[in-house]
Amino acid sequence: MNPYGRPELPDPGDPPLSFSLSHCRGLVAASCAPARAIGIDVERLDRDCAFLDIARSFYSPAEVEALAALPPERRREAFFDFWTLKESYIKARGLGLSIPLAEFSFTLDPLAIRFSAQIDDDPARWQFWQTHPVVGCRLAAAVSRTAGEQIGMTCRLLPVEVLLGTAPLE
Repeated sequence: MNPYGRPELPDPGDPPLSFSLSHCRGLVAASCAPARAIGIDVERLDRDCAFLDIARSFYSPAEVEALAALPPERRREAFFDFWTLKESYIKARGLGLSIPLAEFSFTLDPLAIRFSAQIDDDPARWQFWQTHPVVGCRLAAAVSRTAGEQIGMTCRLLPVEVLLGTAPLE
């Protein structure tokens, strides 16, 4: 574990292997990458929470405005789009909630990150993905890169039996 609670491999190898894990009811997400920082988050849309209150307390003003501008029926999905992106970024940085969530901001279309003067980082250093791996779930991943580099991501859904080790990985 690093000082912020991020799990790390005791001997990450050469090149070092980074990984990130997340789960929600019915889904486990894992990501790994050699010699890069990586983070992943997955959330269910039906999660019971006061999502607008959470956004007002923790999101950037631009994200709160973006949510408020959406039709009410689209706000819950957008809330979780922002949430999974924010979580994937702080997990990739390995600093957890020591990074103030309101000091960095995402736009969803186009997908991009911006930082306040309080965050020492460069948006060009990051690539993000979002997907809906199963109905009712949002997943986001963040990976570090050199400016302009495009990194591919592969997403595979594995049966529970494979994860439990009761069936072979094909």
